[in-house]
Amino acid sequence: MSITTNANESVTEDAQTEDIVLERRNYHYGYLGRDGEGYYHHVDEVTNTIYVTDEPYEQTLPAGAAIYRITLYGNVNHIEDLNLHDDKDLSDWVAYIDSKRGWSERPIEIIGALQGALAEAVQNDTHEGTPQ
Repeated sequence: MSITTNANESVTEDAQTEDIVLERRNYHYGYLGRDGEGYYHHVDEVTNTIYVTDEPYEQTLPAGAAIYRITLYGNVNHIEDLNLHDDKDLSDWVAYIDSKRGWSERPIEIIGALQGALAEAVQNDTHEGTPQ
């Protein structure tokens, strides 16, 4: 089954098609890390869904494209739609995995990284508007 999200992007949910679990442009994807049992955790930022797979992600740059694509292959250990939980978010998932399986590769602190990037952009914007 394939769900079209816009004219140029689709999510493949049927692992029988070359074992593709997910395909996304890299700016709609986040790698969270590898847990203590060896599974890889990924977040689809478009659907706010966590995919836990037995394979790492693959990044490719299609011919003539300017944006990398991320593809997840392999078997899916778990899929968690965070939209189904009003009181849970990405940081809760990271904490849950930390308490149950542990992390062999620490997750990227997405929220902290985004806040830092935003603060830097605001600071740069403020400095650019200042007469020198």
